[in-house]
Amino acid sequence: MSAHADEYDRLLQQADDASAAGDVWTAGVLFERAYQLAMDLGRQQDAFYCITRAVRNWFFTTESDRGLKLLFEAQQQLAFARDATDRYWLQLALLWYAIGDGITTIDLDRQVDLLSEFAVHSWGYEGTHTLHMKTILLSRRGEWDEGLQAEERTWASRDDPGPHVYQSIIASHANYLSLRLGRRDEAQRWSELITTATHDGDSRWWHALCQTRLTLFDNDAPAARAASRHLDALVRSEQPRHAHDAAESAIRGLLLDPSEGDPARPHHLVRLRFAHHQWADSPRFWSRYDWHLTLACVELAGVRHAAGMHPVDDFYYATPQTLPHPGDARLPTEVLPRLAAFDRACDTALVSAVEADTCFGCTWRQQEVAALRHRGEAIAAVFRT
Repeated sequence: MSAHADEYDRLLQQADDASAAGDVWTAGVLFERAYQLAMDLGRQQDAFYCITRAVRNWFFTTESDRGLKLLFEAQQQLAFARDATDRYWLQLALLWYAIGDGITTIDLDRQVDLLSEFAVHSWGYEGTHTLHMKTILLSRRGEWDEGLQAEERTWASRDDPGPHVYQSIIASHANYLSLRLGRRDEAQRWSELITTATHDGDSRWWHALCQTRLTLFDNDAPAARAASRHLDALVRSEQPRHAHDAAESAIRGLLLDPSEGDPARPHHLVRLRFAHHQWADSPRFWSRYDWHLTLACVELAGVRHAAGMHPVDDFYYATPQTLPHPGDARLPTEVLPRLAAFDRACDTALVSAVEADTCFGCTWRQQEVAALRHRGEAIAAVFRT
């Protein structure tokens, strides 16, 4: 029995080390093994701790379904939770999966309230992890201003007791919300704050992501290309969210660069990037809408090229398109056929928009697709007169 106990301690230490280093796949495997060994030893409380940690690490990998299965298993073992702290971390994982995978069978607001209750019961404070989760929910609902105010409160609470999220994650999300609101200077300030983040092994990634967003907002093609290459260099292949963000950023940077030529041609770098994005054919819920919107933006970029227009970033759309004269067209016979392909891409994006908006009780994604489609219709009007 002692040998098995020693093996458990060794597995747990290795799992903790892997998780701290950001190697979430290895951490998931090791925590799962430690869970199974703890169950064999009859140490149910230790087993509950390990299964909860496994769930949290698997969520960030390409095998998140493995974590979801363990999450359901852990919910049958709540009696073995040592205290409200254990309940808190499992509740947090439930919210990650509910928001990330679009689980519509639970009341998200009620689940966030429960998370807050567990935190206060354990630490006396909600903690930045809890406050940040509230801002994530506001963000998914398109409540950018409220979300930014909430994230500012999260940042102000960064030294309070309670469960902590990385400071760089708080600042990165505030950077994103600021750009959504068109507040470029605020977004820059949040990006710079990441360099002050403490005890944060992921700060380089989040800072690079913020800098890439700023270059795209500025419609600065050379800077966007350079920033996205830096982001690519920091991607950990076992973390699909990082890889997805890097792919989208690279595609948007390439679409801004007129020197790359026609985005509709098969050998344009955007098309090659598609071939290397392993989730392109079956994106998960958390990325589905953004990915299909990106595909529609690629089709619209092809329309603009054929019409003789300058590229613009369609995500933030801080620099609106300038409509062409029919005589400016590079490929006049291609404009209307490409508009038809763009409309089809918008139809696909709309399906994902409705799915996500229904989950979060809002309509902003559908409005975003409608605004994108309107830009294409404005170009079509020039060539149909």
